[in-house]
Amino acid sequence: MANPKRFKFSRSRCTSVEAAGDNLLRTVCRLNDMFCEMRVTVEVQLPDMEIKKVEGAIERCYDPAEHRAIPLLPQLAGIRVGPGMAKIFKGLVGEEAADSQLLFMVEEACHGVILSSTKDMAAMAPNEDDLPAEIFQSMAKANTRLIGRCAAYAPESSMVRGALEEG
Repeated sequence: MANPKRFKFSRSRCTSVEAAGDNLLRTVCRLNDMFCEMRVTVEVQLPDMEIKKVEGAIERCYDPAEHRAIPLLPQLAGIRVGPGMAKIFKGLVGEEAADSQLLFMVEEACHGVILSSTKDMAAMAPNEDDLPAEIFQSMAKANTRLIGRCAAYAPESSMVRGALEEG
């Protein structure tokens, strides 16, 4: 009989975003569990949020489909980070890699880029002692792909409201 207290499964996934040069962000998503250890690196050009480079690496993995997905990842360069990117990713890599963990990790790395810019914007959210809300509304209007992606960019927030009314 199996021991019900025995350790069954563990998975750790983490995403980090760092500045990699002038208007360039590098985001890395790592996955480590009992069956595989993989990493994707995505470079994103700002302010357009265009993917410039995608690389993947597998240290160990039981699934041969993941190994076949590695050479397909560079095809994702040129896509803009924002709504609809997951569907575009799946269309570019085709049916075989559409359910790949590596492809999901690329999407998660891109969400890290969105969250990193959200964090900076949220820290600057206006109140009565700060700059006028119009400054922040113009920032949201300039990068509308972020509207609706998180609480800071919710359509009801004071940072976005003016951008939606004018646009």
